[in-house]
Amino acid sequence: MKRYLLLAVLAVCGVSVDAAEAPLLINGTIVAPSGVIAGGWVAVEGGKITTVSATRPNLPGARVLVTKDMVFPGFVDLHNHPLYGIFPRWKPGKTFASRYQWRGDPAYHAAIQTPEGKLVTKNFCEMDAYVEIQALAGGTTSILGTYSPADTPTVPNCITGLARNLDWASGFHGTGVGNEPITNVLGVRQFDFETLSPQAVAMQTTGAYDLFAVHLGEGRRDDPDSQGEFAKLKELKLLGPKTAVIHGVALSEANFGELKTAGAAFIWSPRSNFELYGQTADIPAAVRSGVTMGLAPDWAPTGSMNMLAEIVYARTVSDRDFAGLVTAKQLFEMATIVPARIAKIDDKVGSLAPGLYADLFLLRGTSDPYDALSKAKPQDVTLTMVNGVPVYGSATNLSALGAEPEAVRICGEARAVSRQALPAGGFAEVVKRLRAALTAEKLTLADVAECR
Repeated sequence: MKRYLLLAVLAVCGVSVDAAEAPLLINGTIVAPSGVIAGGWVAVEGGKITTVSATRPNLPGARVLVTKDMVFPGFVDLHNHPLYGIFPRWKPGKTFASRYQWRGDPAYHAAIQTPEGKLVTKNFCEMDAYVEIQALAGGTTSILGTYSPADTPTVPNCITGLARNLDWASGFHGTGVGNEPITNVLGVRQFDFETLSPQAVAMQTTGAYDLFAVHLGEGRRDDPDSQGEFAKLKELKLLGPKTAVIHGVALSEANFGELKTAGAAFIWSPRSNFELYGQTADIPAAVRSGVTMGLAPDWAPTGSMNMLAEIVYARTVSDRDFAGLVTAKQLFEMATIVPARIAKIDDKVGSLAPGLYADLFLLRGTSDPYDALSKAKPQDVTLTMVNGVPVYGSATNLSALGAEPEAVRICGEARAVSRQALPAGGFAEVVKRLRAALTAEKLTLADVAECR
């Protein structure tokens, strides 16, 4: 049964079963759970990692990719609003007391919310393909936060392929769309729950879910509305070991202690916090509490373009504001194994370990991997694989692994996407259709990566 599901997923991705099942050996600096293995090897068969070793495994007939790059597990992004990634960065020129202020700002509606609502009904597949490539270009292989078009109970099937969509089509719960045991809500007000799908409501009612991700305390620490949301969460009896609080800028040290006691988790999104509110969560308090803490970019308009960019930003914040309290290695863990544990998928992804899916990416360089990761540039990613299938990277790497590359420019350097993995047609056609739709709204298409 497992083999059947795997082959079905690969077929959805547009990759031939023979090519996908051919064994693969990847050589480089392996960032494994046991530590860094210089000149190590990762063996992949049937979409899964079979061995991680210091010596080359004996795997007759395997494709071999020898590199001087670092090999990391793919990022698990538990806080994003991916479809907004087609829009250029929004610069309001001021900060807000809470998310309720900027969400009601006419300038925001004109620049993003109103055109987004129009485009998503007609161009969902193009939007999704484009923003998933943005994520893959930064090493993200699993992402949460895509939503269905208005008045549509589910998303189109084009959401399958490319990155794993944890709230719609992860590939872990069958090959269809909408089988994921995750509830993702924008807040604790009645309106937020009224917008949930019937499936999400049923999961919430029965408790039959693995993760309840909720935006909470998203505003300055002196904002009464933001401060009061933690009490509302408890009143609704939604604070527990399956809960992940997103943002938490207004949370106190006592609140973080309660999260820890309840077995709940916290997702930190510093860049968007600073852009919108002028401050971020009390990270020293969170660290002192011992709460499980993940990292995620929020969204591209005011946060980071993808997980890699958010790690780089968070490293700067940690060094500048918190005396390096959150280390480069911890940031790596907060983007990989920790969110995988939070979402109860660490038996599937989140680390380079035998038995897990081959969701990984390569980053050029031979220095300390954690330090290099926290200082990386978008063009440093040379390969991203999902389920053992190459979907993004250098044309050389994609071709070596049997993929047909289509050119993409990343910060002045040549990269490519796999034509077989694109669910909405060729990348050039996706870009053409999105540009036309945005031009009609007097807007431009955001780049695939934000270059420094």
